[in-house]
Amino acid sequence: MRNAHSDTEGKGMDIRERAAYVKGLFDGMELDLSDKQNKVLKALIDLVDEMAEEVSQLNQSYDDVCDQIDALDEDLSGVEDLLYDEYDDEEECDCGYCTGGEENAYEVTCPTCGTTIGLDEDSLNEGGIVCPKCGETLEFDYDEDELDDNGDEE
Repeated sequence: MRNAHSDTEGKGMDIRERAAYVKGLFDGMELDLSDKQNKVLKALIDLVDEMAEEVSQLNQSYDDVCDQIDALDEDLSGVEDLLYDEYDDEEECDCGYCTGGEENAYEVTCPTCGTTIGLDEDSLNEGGIVCPKCGETLEFDYDEDELDDNGDEE
């Protein structure tokens, strides 16, 4: 069975309501405030009341900041969708560097369509690729001694 007294002790109330409840209990006791102990109790209860108000304001500010962060996150997600959806398929991108997120050390230009295609060393070692834009088969043979650090011929 639920104790009716438990709600009057501050359970189920927010911090400001609980501080006001304690302050009301103290005021209801009608203690002599000229007594030093009662002055200390009154000062502590006033302090708790002020702290409860500050905590409540901080909680509200925190909630506001969280709402703003959520809104920014949604906006950023929309921008990411626009950016990444545009280049989701590497065939659509003309940058020449979109080959699965790997860094490209070499570039090859398709003689048919002029598309610059980025290659990593593994792709280069295969000896050929198919142009993602026009489908032309590109074959190449290279001598590692002929290439400088940037993958360009010397």
